[in-house]
Amino acid sequence: MKKHLIILLCLIFSATLFAQQHTSVPLTDPVYYVIEQAELKGLCSPQGTAKPYSQQKIKTIIYEIFETDSNLPKSVLTDTEKKILQNVLDSFEKEEGIDWLTGEYHFEKETPSGFGITFDAGAYWESIGSVGVIAENQEFVWGTDNWGSVYLTGDMGNNFSWNITGSAGMVAAPRDELGKKRPYWGHEDDTVGESKVPNKEYTVYSEPLGFFPYTFEKRWDSSVFVMSNLRSYNNWPQGIAFGYNIISEMSLSFLDDTVYIRSGRLPRDWGSPVLGSSLVYNAAARPFLGIEATFAPLSWLRFSTLAGILEYYNTEGLKTSADIFQNAFSIGMVELNYKNYVNFNFGSTSVWPKRFEFGYMFPLLSKFFYQNNVGDFDNVALFANLSAGYPKIGKLWLSVFLDEADFTSEDFFHRDRNMYAYQAGVTAPLPFLAFSNVTAQYTKIEPYTYTHPKTQTPWYGEKYMETAYVNNGESLGYYLPPNSDEIKLRLETMPSVDSKTHFQYQLIRHGADYGSKAVDGSSLNSEMDYGKINDGNPAREKHFLHDGAYQWQHVIKLGGEYDFSGLNVSVKLFGDIGVVYSYFTDVEGAANTGRKENYKIINTSEYPIQTRVLATLGVRIYP
Repeated sequence: MKKHLIILLCLIFSATLFAQQHTSVPLTDPVYYVIEQAELKGLCSPQGTAKPYSQQKIKTIIYEIFETDSNLPKSVLTDTEKKILQNVLDSFEKEEGIDWLTGEYHFEKETPSGFGITFDAGAYWESIGSVGVIAENQEFVWGTDNWGSVYLTGDMGNNFSWNITGSAGMVAAPRDELGKKRPYWGHEDDTVGESKVPNKEYTVYSEPLGFFPYTFEKRWDSSVFVMSNLRSYNNWPQGIAFGYNIISEMSLSFLDDTVYIRSGRLPRDWGSPVLGSSLVYNAAARPFLGIEATFAPLSWLRFSTLAGILEYYNTEGLKTSADIFQNAFSIGMVELNYKNYVNFNFGSTSVWPKRFEFGYMFPLLSKFFYQNNVGDFDNVALFANLSAGYPKIGKLWLSVFLDEADFTSEDFFHRDRNMYAYQAGVTAPLPFLAFSNVTAQYTKIEPYTYTHPKTQTPWYGEKYMETAYVNNGESLGYYLPPNSDEIKLRLETMPSVDSKTHFQYQLIRHGADYGSKAVDGSSLNSEMDYGKINDGNPAREKHFLHDGAYQWQHVIKLGGEYDFSGLNVSVKLFGDIGVVYSYFTDVEGAANTGRKENYKIINTSEYPIQTRVLATLGVRIYP
């Protein structure tokens, strides 16, 4: 009885605290990992896969974890894990005035009527430096990412919270130019068939060589200003450049978080069985301004919806690039839970050229079926995620993203026309280490997935508009490009209250999008020529690893972080060290024919073998 009374008092107190209750906790915060591990231990119910969570929601989850653990015959949480959870709760508590340790000012006031107002102001800094060497030619590679941020945030009453964060940064991420490619396969002119669709060449670049594959985070908004010409407006920091970004939100919560509404521009992650694994809306995607809502009428039922405006990628200048990219995005998701064992979520998405299309914004209507009511001008998709587990044993999951498909295809799995992605994974806790787990995951992204041909739009003067599943040049879904797969093995642990370590191995395979043995549909810039998909040409078929050159990347890295706040120093150090071994394979004498001959490793100036040894070190001075 005493334990229940303590939990009840904590919940009541948390509901009236002067703190930013309903603003989101960034997806990079380690608390999400902690909650995932608590779920694996069976200490809290599934909390929904529409992230980020609000501060109030995270506090409620932690109170639930403590309560569940206290009611067990023997505590599941170790002393270290209890301390980690308590530290999270303590981080949300504020004292009025200036906290010189965190560089934050907190103000609170309660009116005679009991209406509470809070206001916080603060700043933080993060710097990342990465260096390495390419063993084959002793070439030095590097990159740096440095951002200072200032934020203002507050509450108005118990239901409304707001936040605005502005950042300015100095960044450099050199990459190699690999070649040229056209969006449509096999067309050298600027039209496709009889249609007047532009088919201009685009430049193919490598990943930033100074960073581990697919880990560099593009933080700047719109474009960067290069040091050599600060009046320029470039899309990439090949050398030292400067940029800015603005993240903001306004959030409302009603009926003890049964109804939650947020309007803002911030990173999100939806549908992920494990944070960062989503095929439909991934944490790696660039933020955009949107209005979202979550409604949880029952403990086992949750509805989530989001509609917002996507942002163009500056490749040919401000107005030229934006001229054919005027897109909005909608997603709707339903989640069903069975106790702590099973979570099933499903829904639909739409990328649609901007117009007042109320149906895509209405939360209780499938985007997939609604398209049939308004005409085929939009890029719609379906998705589903099923995860099942047992406390203390582990969890397994299966995810599917269906971009476009022709179910009448004679050979569904080998036709380019059928664009989909799928993922299977398993994660299990390690009982002998604090908040530790091991995860194995396989992801496959089929050719042309997340891409879409330009769509003719009557309301834009018959212009052909971009409708690919991208925002600011990056995929909204998984971080790998089309025609890729990935095997990922990861071990994570928190050996102490202040530290976290990980070991990871990845095998990433991806069809080359440049050169003499390029594989069609291997880039977000790819566009399918629907007029020729059924012409009987075997090159319209996909045969993974057997229809051209494929890059194989073996990535091994060891890393961790250490938080010095326990020593009254608001500094966190983090980093990784490892190796990337890369090579290409091709089918001998059968490139681009679709036949299934055995592939072999090739090593040419066009497709070389490369070994990179990399080390990344970061420091964060934070509130």
